[in-house]
Amino acid sequence: MTSATPFARVLVPYDASDPARAALKLAIVLGKSGASLVIAAVVDESAIIAEASSAVAYDPTPEMDALDEEGTDLVDDAAAQCRAAGLEPVVETIHDTVVAGILELGKKHGCDLIVMGTHARSGVAHAFLGSATEGILRWGHLPVLTVRTVDRVDVLPFGSVLVAIDDSEPSDAAAALAAALTGSAGAKVTACTVVDTARVFENSTDYGFDPAELIRDMRAEAGSVVSTVLARAGLPADTPVTIAEGEPAETIIATAEERHATLIITGTHGRRGIRRFFLGSVAEHLVRTSEIPVLVVPTSKHGD
Repeated sequence: MTSATPFARVLVPYDASDPARAALKLAIVLGKSGASLVIAAVVDESAIIAEASSAVAYDPTPEMDALDEEGTDLVDDAAAQCRAAGLEPVVETIHDTVVAGILELGKKHGCDLIVMGTHARSGVAHAFLGSATEGILRWGHLPVLTVRTVDRVDVLPFGSVLVAIDDSEPSDAAAALAAALTGSAGAKVTACTVVDTARVFENSTDYGFDPAELIRDMRAEAGSVVSTVLARAGLPADTPVTIAEGEPAETIIATAEERHATLIITGTHGRRGIRRFFLGSVAEHLVRTSEIPVLVVPTSKHGD
């Protein structure tokens, strides 16, 4: 099978919620393009153990057995969907907290991508959008491909890619992965950087400077940063570039829509230089609000 993705082994945490099903569906698309799949249910017994340790004559065994059974049912459900698509996944149920369990499984199986839905009900692997997704994005060393609904996961999402650029090491990693997609999947890449001008106008009156002149300087610096990042990533000099103004995450999403992008790639965090083009948890905002899949890339794609 000829691979159309740079990802060899993909981990899919699964809890049978609608977003988790969307993530599995997207992972199956990746599987049909050459990736092998690892399906996991994480059985988090910490709350039950804590209750048992503080109670007198409390037997947690029935509740723990129920969680085990639920975990087994989940991976069986996911595996059946994979097999219906002609794929044979690796399936595993582990006992751990959600974030630690997912990250450990990624290492154990040599995965190079995690695919996750961004909402989940309570249950075996709960809170994928909240603490779990946030923890994986902050502490993990693997790219995380997030998806909210099944609406955009029928085809491989690497056709038209918008890569968000700032002056940071994760941004370099995002651009490098975008470059890899041009080779393995024939992706068409557009770069986008956002100049956040909100405080420029607020401060211009207080400090008596010309906001228009400062914005011109900021745009020029942004253009220089993009050119440098693209060159380091090995992307062509004629790669289309959008330098926009506004709230970073919202502007990135709007630009992706204008460019008919099928995927947004962004770094996680960490910035260089005197000016930050992305403020706060831009990656988290993108994951929460984007209607198309978002690929969040840490500094090192392989955790080196």
